[in-house]
Amino acid sequence: MMKSISMKVNPLYSDVDLSIVFQFEFSKGDCKIGEAMVSTYALDNSVTYRKSQQATTASFEKCAVIDRFEIAGDLGETCMKKLQHFLKVIGMKETHAGYELNKQDSM
Repeated sequence: MMKSISMKVNPLYSDVDLSIVFQFEFSKGDCKIGEAMVSTYALDNSVTYRKSQQATTASFEKCAVIDRFEIAGDLGETCMKKLQHFLKVIGMKETHAGYELNKQDSM
């Protein structure tokens, strides 16, 4: 089922809260079935320092907040799995939902 749904990702930068926002579009075949918006933030006090031969680098643990998630029909769970997999791959340590799941019968 997950392979039959495609996910398009459009990263944006938000000057308002200095975060990266991802806009997702979900499709099944040629039909758009929904969309989502996710903001990413650095977690407070979460700096990890790595020392190598060339330099010491700092990395920040990040979290994601799902601001909007609107999926038609009964495909919400499958789309959410794809979304969470993407967030895990890009290094989000935590994911929070700042939305109410909106299911629509038709778009």
